[in-house]
Amino acid sequence: MSEKQKSKNEQETQNEKNPSKNKKKIKEALPKNEKKNFPAMYVWLAVAIAISCFFIYDLSNDKSTDEWDQTKFIQELNKGAVKSVKITPVNSLLFEIKGTYNKPKTAVEGEPLSFEEAIFSTKIINSEELKNKISNSTASIKPFNDDKWVKNLIMTMLPIVLIVGLLYLVFSRQIKQAGRGAMGFGKSRARMIMPNEHNTTFDDIAGAEEAKEEIVEIVEYLKDPIKFQLLGAKIPKGALLTGPPGTGKTLLAKAVAGEASVPFYSISGSDFVEMFVGVGASRVRDMFEEARREAPCLIFIDEIDAVGRSRFSGTGGGHDEREQTLNAMLVEMDGLETKDGGVIILAATNRPDVLDKALLRPGRFDRQIVLDLPDIKGRKQILNVHIKNIKVDKKIDIDKIAKSSPGFSGADLASLVNEAALLAARQDQKFAKQADFEEARDKVKWGRERKSRRITDHEKRLTAYHEAGHTLVALNCKHSDPIHKVTIIPRGNAFLGATMQLPQEDKYTKSRNEYLDDLAVYMGGNIAENIVIGDVTSGASSDIKQATRIARAMVCELGMSEKIGMIHYASGRATQYEQEDKSYSEAFAHELDMEIKSILDNARERAISILTEKRNDLEILAQALLENETLDGKEINELLNISPVL
Repeated sequence: MSEKQKSKNEQETQNEKNPSKNKKKIKEALPKNEKKNFPAMYVWLAVAIAISCFFIYDLSNDKSTDEWDQTKFIQELNKGAVKSVKITPVNSLLFEIKGTYNKPKTAVEGEPLSFEEAIFSTKIINSEELKNKISNSTASIKPFNDDKWVKNLIMTMLPIVLIVGLLYLVFSRQIKQAGRGAMGFGKSRARMIMPNEHNTTFDDIAGAEEAKEEIVEIVEYLKDPIKFQLLGAKIPKGALLTGPPGTGKTLLAKAVAGEASVPFYSISGSDFVEMFVGVGASRVRDMFEEARREAPCLIFIDEIDAVGRSRFSGTGGGHDEREQTLNAMLVEMDGLETKDGGVIILAATNRPDVLDKALLRPGRFDRQIVLDLPDIKGRKQILNVHIKNIKVDKKIDIDKIAKSSPGFSGADLASLVNEAALLAARQDQKFAKQADFEEARDKVKWGRERKSRRITDHEKRLTAYHEAGHTLVALNCKHSDPIHKVTIIPRGNAFLGATMQLPQEDKYTKSRNEYLDDLAVYMGGNIAENIVIGDVTSGASSDIKQATRIARAMVCELGMSEKIGMIHYASGRATQYEQEDKSYSEAFAHELDMEIKSILDNARERAISILTEKRNDLEILAQALLENETLDGKEINELLNISPVL
């Protein structure tokens, strides 16, 4: 057997084993056929133009009409030159005569006289004598047939027909390409992605080991459903991926499709809802019907909260179209007519709290897979995944970057690595260094340095004392996070300077003493301004806002006030989705406000005590900031000859 025959047989065997490839080839072939048929529109257009040109040419060759008077007509009639006539009465006195006659051509010397047929037109007075004269000539005169009106009618209508036809061809094709014809408006907009179009696997996902473990069962079922069916096990019909933005929910769904090697339908929740009532429900039914034909397969609905919000929420009972779409989805996922066809639904949302309870019950979304912000181990894994795509210094310390980036999501870390590479490229470096990664981290978290922003010397001096006040209070508070960097260079849009603190390890809870230290640090900037210039500025507005928020949470939500006790007091503010009751009287509201004020006053007094005692250190630190503009934690400790309180 020849090598060509062997390769052909192998290809046929692979096609039999993987029918999805055949489907893809068929789908890829369809657009080619459409492209071959596309020039037909131009063929018809060319035919129409040719017909138009023919009529224009024909009309341009029409013979001109000679205008005669009555005397001229009688003369030509007597000579026998008139060949045909058509008599049309105008009124009782006049009638119009139109016809043809033999018109002599221009004489050429030496050649006999010749004639050509020409058209004449005249108006004569109605008289019996002239009528008799014409009647006596009927043996030689034929009726004149003028059919020019047919051509005039065609030339009048043809441009209109051409324009209407051209517009119809153009718009009908655009509608077909957009898939939004009258019959296809309720069709699903889900995009079908075949297995070989996806290269994303679980190896591309780091920092989400627990989420991957939970979803592996779905992948195994799609690969080998018989193993589960023999044991009588039922695979979950749906899994809801929840978590903060940027934690990899959509990426995990792509990895499931890539690992399972099955067709993957992707759609956004907003694609279901339209201004026309009933369209969303029709699209849901069409999507599930199409997915069952391709089973086993996956359906991924991104941002499902756009269509799955709780019913009867908001003013007026919600939006009818959205509720009809949600009802259709509930029925398709687990209704009386629903058939188990190997269709598994994945959905992602940042707001699981607003979803309808019927959507979350077992039988629909059986599992809620949480993708939380990565810990230090997960951040290191994510950094290693993204660093493979850029050139980095061999001496780079990934552990240090992972440790100094708590609270970063996977998307934040990807942006950090990309920003480091961009920074290295702007500086014409061959690879990204440690300093590039640290600057990129600060840019992602606090914003880019705005050295071009012009501030007066007075504002710069105030900013230096303000940030020095935050720093000194933080250094003298036992439970405060270590100082990472202090700068008086504007970053982002929020502030003229910044005191940056980074925890030494991941924290998931916070103690009362830590909150109290944070409040004192927030007060430090305002107190430093007052000590130095005897006045305060608006630069502390953000600090006051954050401090008030923390103090209110300590009293009303966290039970950290000995006077008020461990009771949760609602804020009394109504949200879009629920009406929160004010569970206390106006008299007790005054007690809450006084307790919040007492906590803030104690934090202020504590900051005043620290900065008054460390007045010389405040001056040294402020002057160093004015000279250097930016100081890191190590430089501050060396400058003040102190160590942070442990």
